[in-house]
Amino acid sequence: MSETKRKPFSGRGFTSVALGLTFVGLLCSGVVLFITPPGRIAYWTGWRLIGLGKDDWANLHLWFALLAVVLSGFHIWLNWRPLIGYFRSVATRRFALRGDWGLALVLCGVVTAGVVMGVRPFPTLLNWSDRLKNSWAGGRPRGPVAHAELLPLRELAEEAGVDLTVMLERLDDAGLAVESGEAIVRDVAKANNMSPAQLYSIATGTGGRRGGGQGGRNEGGEPGGQDAGGGQGGAGGGQGMGRQTLRQYCASVGVDLEVAIQRLRDANLEASADKSLREIADSGNRHPRDLPAIIKP
Repeated sequence: MSETKRKPFSGRGFTSVALGLTFVGLLCSGVVLFITPPGRIAYWTGWRLIGLGKDDWANLHLWFALLAVVLSGFHIWLNWRPLIGYFRSVATRRFALRGDWGLALVLCGVVTAGVVMGVRPFPTLLNWSDRLKNSWAGGRPRGPVAHAELLPLRELAEEAGVDLTVMLERLDDAGLAVESGEAIVRDVAKANNMSPAQLYSIATGTGGRRGGGQGGRNEGGEPGGQDAGGGQGGAGGGQGMGRQTLRQYCASVGVDLEVAIQRLRDANLEASADKSLREIADSGNRHPRDLPAIIKP
């Protein structure tokens, strides 16, 4: 028996198969983008489909479209002669207006004109897409403002009506790494493997806390009220309030250090300049968020 000879590489075969796969990719990503929730919902709730977010699907669709353009160019180049034949008369072999490609031109022209002019039924498809996208809004948490995930924590606290010091303390208690009040909500959420909505629910006290290795994440997200601790704003130092020393905290809120130490000792708390607020609070069986009201009445 003679060995089966391997067929040489076929440019036409490669282009055809690649175009077919690209078409499937465009179809799938296009359908997902047709029904995906609006950005204000998708980005806030961390929406994903089979592990991919809205930006991932948009990026896939863009790359498949680019592949389709490139492969279509190769396809035209490889099939140039048959393509030119469609523009020639079968009898004379000269350029002539043929009904098949003329009809294709008319079809594309009608679609373009219908979309631009808004003639029915062309707007219907976009209206369906809008209804499908907005249907995701029901029952899902919303941020205090549109695209709140792009705000720094300082501005998020202002929009939510929560003291920044209290917000940072809550995040610190939940074991979340936060550099400062200028950190962007989306970046903090991503660094801690959660959605901005989950981060918001912890920061405003409307959801469960994550700490001690426990999950405890909540998909809340309604704005919380002012915390009862009554803390002062503007915690500095790039860390949670409980981790700051008394010296750091006094510098951030503009209180004389010796005055603060005396006020804390009058409240039966063991205070010193280099003790953290958490240590001072623990000495009197209090929470760190109770201290600002004592330090700066």
